[in-house]
Amino acid sequence: MIADITEPDSAIARQAEELARRVSSDTLFNHVMRCYWFAELFAQQEGTKVDSELMFLSAVLHDLGLTEEAPGPHRFEVEGAGVARSFLEAHGVPAERAQLVWDNIALHTWDVNPFRGDTSRLMQLGLSYDVSGVQDAGLDPADVAEVLRRYPRLQFKRAFNELLNREVDTKQPYNHWVHICTRVAHNRSPIQIVDAPVVLDWAPFDE
Repeated sequence: MIADITEPDSAIARQAEELARRVSSDTLFNHVMRCYWFAELFAQQEGTKVDSELMFLSAVLHDLGLTEEAPGPHRFEVEGAGVARSFLEAHGVPAERAQLVWDNIALHTWDVNPFRGDTSRLMQLGLSYDVSGVQDAGLDPADVAEVLRRYPRLQFKRAFNELLNREVDTKQPYNHWVHICTRVAHNRSPIQIVDAPVVLDWAPFDE
């Protein structure tokens, strides 16, 4: 329990956590767990009721695409979403609910989840806080410190950048869609796109 929040203790939540633990490095596993807890802290801060199990499954499984569990040719969020959905359905989760997890994971690298309802929005906020920070987050520093104590970052910024580079290196050409309006804007006046380490350094953590 952190800040009077108890993580879901259903069979499928435990199985999902076990899967993430089994296929992830310590750094990646700690990241996905922090994402869940930060999402719950944001929900508590707002006083917003969420589907905690759905948020847990989505957060804990959201980076399967950066592991050997999802080695396919598509970008990691899509590959990981497919593996997560298959895993959940194989463990008795109704297809409609497994699809909600697929949606949350497949869309988590875009700007769509913040507009898809409170559970998806707050899950995304938790992910964003851990990866690149959230302006004026306002989370209780003691709660953040407890999450970090339980799930240390373990040089997350460096390790995550290495995972992203491996993703690009192993999938050539890298078939990632660029928003059509971004194409228009870039061709009017070239857009400067910062590299991943810059984005990761926006997060309010040393590592």
